Amino acid sequence: MTYLDCISTAVQRALDWDDIPEDLLPLVIVSEASHLSATDADAMGRTTWH
Repeated sequence: MTYLDCISTAVQRALDWDDIPEDLLPLVIVSEASHLSATDADAMGRTTWH
């Protein structure tokens, strides 16, 4: 999964959560995409950026 794929998934997940304030939405999306990207990279044996 590429980072752009992770962003798409993160946006969908963040929009499913109703209790996130609108001003925090970009931070939640970036955080979730980073988490998804790192999880996917660990599963495939690639190094990740933290």
